[in-house]
Amino acid sequence: MKLLIVDDSLAVSGRLLEMMCGVVHLTALSFARSLREAGQKCLDYCPDMAVVEMNLPDGHGLDALSVIKRICPHTQVFMFSNQIEFRGRAMLAGADGFYDRSLEFEALVNRLQGDVQGGVQVDAAKPAGQPGKNL
Repeated sequence: MKLLIVDDSLAVSGRLLEMMCGVVHLTALSFARSLREAGQKCLDYCPDMAVVEMNLPDGHGLDALSVIKRICPHTQVFMFSNQIEFRGRAMLAGADGFYDRSLEFEALVNRLQGDVQGGVQVDAAKPAGQPGKNL
């Protein structure tokens, strides 16, 4: 499982890194500090999951959400911000979750760890109930 963290805060990125260390099925972890860098990281290695802050130096987290989903449509994107007033807009824009940076740090990490360790990947190219058969 590949994880991308899009956040310009070294403290937050470092804490997420520390908490994700030792997760068995996490095969790659990458950081982007800007909207532009997030787009490039997606082009380079199309993450399975991304954690995105709302305030980026060169844009808004909702723009990053859009870029990530356009480049890698199957990436699960979790918004992580103190700006909870954007929760509804983020979910409507395609976010797979929204976590309050002040109150839900542990919940986000638990979700990421559960998804990584649970590891059930759904291949959209295969119809449900027909494993191994492509459309």
